[in-house]
Amino acid sequence: MIRAVVIDDDKETIELFSELLTSNGIKVVGKGHNGQDAIFLFQKLKPDVLFLDIIMPIYDGIFALQKIRDTNPQANVIVIYDKLSINKEIELNRLKPSAVIREPIDVDDILRKTHKLCLPTGDSVDQMKKTMVTLAIKNTFLELGLEEFDKIVLMLQKDHNSTLEDCYDNPEILKQVLQDLLGDSYNDVLNSLKENIKSISSHKSTENFLEALNT
Repeated sequence: MIRAVVIDDDKETIELFSELLTSNGIKVVGKGHNGQDAIFLFQKLKPDVLFLDIIMPIYDGIFALQKIRDTNPQANVIVIYDKLSINKEIELNRLKPSAVIREPIDVDDILRKTHKLCLPTGDSVDQMKKTMVTLAIKNTFLELGLEEFDKIVLMLQKDHNSTLEDCYDNPEILKQVLQDLLGDSYNDVLNSLKENIKSISSHKSTENFLEALNT
């Protein structure tokens, strides 16, 4: 779930905006009323995104964005405002907000920009699953002992010009190596591998990986 901090000097606006986010699956973990609140809550709570009103009478949004950019140039900060002076617009653009929402706000626009910033792309998700499965494979082989682990890695490299990282995309190679090396013990190792990736095995791509090893 996306975690957000909301900053606005108007308390009613904060409550309405927070309710809007919550009803659309975004968890509001902090609320503040000026630029100092924004800096403090961002550093303390480390949200996925900060919604920042620009026009505030005490320590405005530009002040907060400057301080946040100084410590975290990649922070997801969505700024919200109606109109700014030309000088303020130039100053704001220099600080490169992650996204801009102009009042009156459009709910669909807010959600679209928030999800684009905070949710991983398809490629990132695939890479994350691959990394997790590779780690599970490595842990399973290490449970067999360092000698067996080294044998598996060597066979992958020598016979198939592959690494452990290649096994997620090529389960047939992993299956062949394990069957050749382990024989009747293959199913026991497969069961151990299933246990090690149980937390992610509900995903279809992971199920397909295990099915390829099981057939």
